[in-house]
Amino acid sequence: MSDFWKEQAAYWPIAALAPMDWYTDSAYRQIVKKINPKVVCFSEFYSADWIVHSKFLANSVLPHHESEKPLIIQIFWKDPEMFKKAAIIIESYWVAWIDVNMWCPAKKVVQSWHWSSLMINVDTAFKIIEEMSKAVKIPVSVKTRLGYNDADNLIEFAKWLENAWAKLITVHWRTYKQAFTWEADWNMIYELKKNIWIPVIWNWDVLNYDDWMKKLQNLDWFMIWRKSFGNPWSFLPWSKIPSMNERLEIMEEHSRLLIELKWRKWALESRKNLVQYLFGFPWVKEFRSQLVRVETFEDVQKVLKDIRNNV
Repeated sequence: MSDFWKEQAAYWPIAALAPMDWYTDSAYRQIVKKINPKVVCFSEFYSADWIVHSKFLANSVLPHHESEKPLIIQIFWKDPEMFKKAAIIIESYWVAWIDVNMWCPAKKVVQSWHWSSLMINVDTAFKIIEEMSKAVKIPVSVKTRLGYNDADNLIEFAKWLENAWAKLITVHWRTYKQAFTWEADWNMIYELKKNIWIPVIWNWDVLNYDDWMKKLQNLDWFMIWRKSFGNPWSFLPWSKIPSMNERLEIMEEHSRLLIELKWRKWALESRKNLVQYLFGFPWVKEFRSQLVRVETFEDVQKVLKDIRNNV
């Protein structure tokens, strides 16, 4: 923990790429790091049970490129023993940190006592972090929400996690009950930071680096989530707006990385990712429709060339 934090503290305030299923894979993490090497990337979230019982699947998601370091792997499950076993496996892949998903609100999963349900199953949450921290040398952290039904026990819950040796806490600003509605109340997160010693990340309602600097106050890190889709430049100061050529170069690089990492799935992944880069440009509607039908890398290159020739 001390070495990791000492290295990252030199880059304060620390920018973090949020864990997002189907998006923060190795290809996207490499793109973000290419634009701002100081960003700390969180992975997609993976099942601890999945990592423990399938070496093939673990080998498909845990290896990472040197440029992605320091990488934080996020996992979920409900059984402390399974978390501990997964942590030991993850540590062997030379990641910097392990993060526990206690924030996702999907009802079917929460009803089976995963994810956000751990906020009301405090004994299990405590045991998960305690067991993992004993089993591995790398730090363990938690991403959670303001609370389950309300935020009344946020500070108490965070202190429990801190006492279980969690080294950092990320807070998604809504409660489980609020799901993805309501606007952020920043005062709650500022108050939380006053009451615990470990670093605190606030996740949500952040547009870009400059927006975060206006809101940071006593917090330690800033994390960008969906606003980074198609805009990895959001991690740069001064709200950098890339030229169209820069944008197209990154799109081509992103597609190339997906080919290397996703093989047969690369076309679907490219379609999903590349159109994000062109949102907000009404004159490229035709090109976006072409990108969602690409079948080969040559198709991608042709669309990008057509855009260059028409802007």
